[in-house]
Amino acid sequence: MMNQGRRETMKRRDFIKITAGGVAAAAVAGNVPGVLNTPAWAASPISQLNITITDALKEFHCFNGLPDQQDPNSTCYFWVYQMSVEFVANPGVFVDLPVNVPGPTIMATAGDQIPVTITNALTQDHSFFIPGIFTSGIIPPGGVVNRTINVRGLPGTYLYHDNRNAPVNRVMGLHGAFVVMPAAPSGARWTPYAAGQATPQVQRLFDDLGTTGFWPGLAWEEARADTLTAPFRQYVWITHQASQKLFAEVGSNPGVFPAADFVRAFRRDAFSRDSFSFAGTSRIPQHFSITGQQGHFCHNNPIITPMARVGEPVVVRVMNAGLMTQSMHLHANHFYLISVDRIVQGDPSGADPSLQGAGPIWIDTMTLNPFGEKASSYDMVVPFMRPPDVPNTRGIGRGGSPDQGLPTARGLTWPPKEELDTFIPEGGTAQGQDPADPTGQTLITVPLMQRESPLCYPMHDHSEPTQSTQGGNYNTALISGAYFIGDLNIGLPRFNVDDLFTNPGGNPGMPLLPPHTFPMDEDFAMMLGLDQDPQILAYGINEARVNGIMEASKQSDLESQRDRPPFPPGFNDPAFP
Repeated sequence: MMNQGRRETMKRRDFIKITAGGVAAAAVAGNVPGVLNTPAWAASPISQLNITITDALKEFHCFNGLPDQQDPNSTCYFWVYQMSVEFVANPGVFVDLPVNVPGPTIMATAGDQIPVTITNALTQDHSFFIPGIFTSGIIPPGGVVNRTINVRGLPGTYLYHDNRNAPVNRVMGLHGAFVVMPAAPSGARWTPYAAGQATPQVQRLFDDLGTTGFWPGLAWEEARADTLTAPFRQYVWITHQASQKLFAEVGSNPGVFPAADFVRAFRRDAFSRDSFSFAGTSRIPQHFSITGQQGHFCHNNPIITPMARVGEPVVVRVMNAGLMTQSMHLHANHFYLISVDRIVQGDPSGADPSLQGAGPIWIDTMTLNPFGEKASSYDMVVPFMRPPDVPNTRGIGRGGSPDQGLPTARGLTWPPKEELDTFIPEGGTAQGQDPADPTGQTLITVPLMQRESPLCYPMHDHSEPTQSTQGGNYNTALISGAYFIGDLNIGLPRFNVDDLFTNPGGNPGMPLLPPHTFPMDEDFAMMLGLDQDPQILAYGINEARVNGIMEASKQSDLESQRDRPPFPPGFNDPAFP
């Protein structure tokens, strides 16, 4: 990830190289208990933020792309915010954050002051802007701005971005999430908002999480040591659309690209048989992402996609940095819409017609408009109650201890034994390299089975063009979802991690999963930080989860499993009582 020089034309530049695995965050305040241990941002508090406005080539992993061969169909030009941070605990040492589009999530607490240095390494005027909180003003080419971000805005979800030549600079990649957390609880329980900002209805929802017959388990801010459950569980979804053809045209333009021409090409270029080929003439977008990821690399990414047990509610902050309207539909649970455009939902007087009723509505689909339009951002609560298609003795969605599943031929509908005991493929073997041979010359027979656990549910866009990258298969583009990795409200035996290759057929030799966790293969357990490695546990319960997740994110799009040694025969004994 090196920027080796600035030149006058796009073809001759050397660019920062981005793989889609770079999901980063900077936590700039440490006075909210537990916030730094949530999956969405794992870092120590910082004392200085450095931002360089530069450009990059990003390799997408998609239907047409061949990233290892620099195939133009998989590579897109972007403008990016490249960031480095100085940690409070290590003064004088700056750490480069992974470069990606969007930029790193910046986590702050109301009242914080963040020293920031912003350098424009491009050849046009640019800026760094947080609505209602901070503006750098115009930064000319080569210019440097030293300021302090005074976090004086209300808690909520903000899109930092370049507001010059709107919407060109923002859509070209200069954007990211700026999350402001409250400095104190808004009521009996924490909400994402300040006292006086949280409406009575939203406060009641958060007070009830973890206590009622529908949501037994933990409150949002509660951690649990034995299950390695982090407090303040929250995620950031930034949707974006990228046009390789148009973005290359902007990058090659020596002047300021006309905003009207950019929008017209992005939205109105005609479809054709070669619309999704880099060699074609259409400039409509070909890549549709959530927080910089597409398809498998988003849906199976625990930094973006919520992965939790029944009884572990999460907050998801959603923004649209692009120019297309999306219709975001979540399976598994309806969600509570708690804020729209930073307006906390609920109005006891009923006087404000914009608040969509008297409280946070419970829905499964929400329109997400382009940035700057109404409803271009919202916060939601996913309660992580039992999926509604699971029959229970007291009715759909119930999840407390008296709410047993209904009987089936193989047990009960919950826990979902039949689903968790499914392997795809059911059998079969292949020849692979022996992991004990560092030369890779010895071949052994390996199984192909993979346990279908945890339970996976999608979140996809009902605006169907975003579901395919470059005309490829469904769904290789804008998709996330929710994974159910266990249930806090039922007794489960402590399963050994399913052995992949170190101890064939010997699950007892593998680490134990935490209590209340469904059986799963070692790769998934490692990705979630749930394999309870003693070296990880030595750091403490919250750090264990975060370190496991962050370690997985370093493996370039979570592709490490492709490169790992093959799995010897005899693994994966499906022992689920």
